[in-house]
Amino acid sequence: MILRLIVVFIFFGSFFTSSANEDLQSQADSLFAQQKYTEAFQVYETIFQSGNFSESMLLKMAFIKDGLGNYVDALYYLDLYYKNSADKSVVDKIEELSNEKNLAGYSYNDSHFFMALLNKYRKQLQLLLVAIAIFLAVYIFKKKQLNEKPITASFFQLVTLGALLLVANNSYENTYGIISENSTLLRNGPSAGAEPVEMVNKGHKVTVLSRSDVWTKINWDGEEVYLRNGKIKII
Repeated sequence: MILRLIVVFIFFGSFFTSSANEDLQSQADSLFAQQKYTEAFQVYETIFQSGNFSESMLLKMAFIKDGLGNYVDALYYLDLYYKNSADKSVVDKIEELSNEKNLAGYSYNDSHFFMALLNKYRKQLQLLLVAIAIFLAVYIFKKKQLNEKPITASFFQLVTLGALLLVANNSYENTYGIISENSTLLRNGPSAGAEPVEMVNKGHKVTVLSRSDVWTKINWDGEEVYLRNGKIKII
């Protein structure tokens, strides 16, 4: 009985949250259509902070920030859009902005596109892998009942479960970030007393290697360096 109540609570909680976000997005889209961009962005930001966003919303947020001259946030939302849509048409705009500001890290190749495709269809891929895993489990069970050893099926079962774990944790993809403040000091260790390596300006896109409560380790020009968490936006 308690389990049923929990399931019902989760279902209706998700339903009302989704409905509320749809209402907010409709409100923001209406403001955007009226060219009330600042007000529209405030509503979009509320939705974004809740962890829910649509691809069209990301494009509109990037458009607003670009119009305000905030190229860091514009690149952030454009890159996030590409990551979730695999839409190659946005790459030209990203490269235009990054080249204009002479920013590093904005190169895209087939592997980036493939990862974006995986990210876009991650839920569908998860369902497919679950279905394959269930099919193999049933097949293996039946074979064992006949006193047979389904070695090949067991191997593919392990591969399928491994792939499912990778996809579920999104661990097949590098994490990227955009340096968000000018005069950001890169250090050779996660400490305010660590030796300075270089001072860089905002906008550069970097590969994130790890994060702690205070410091983020990144790859900068082939070297592992550290900067404070507040000076980078994680994509």
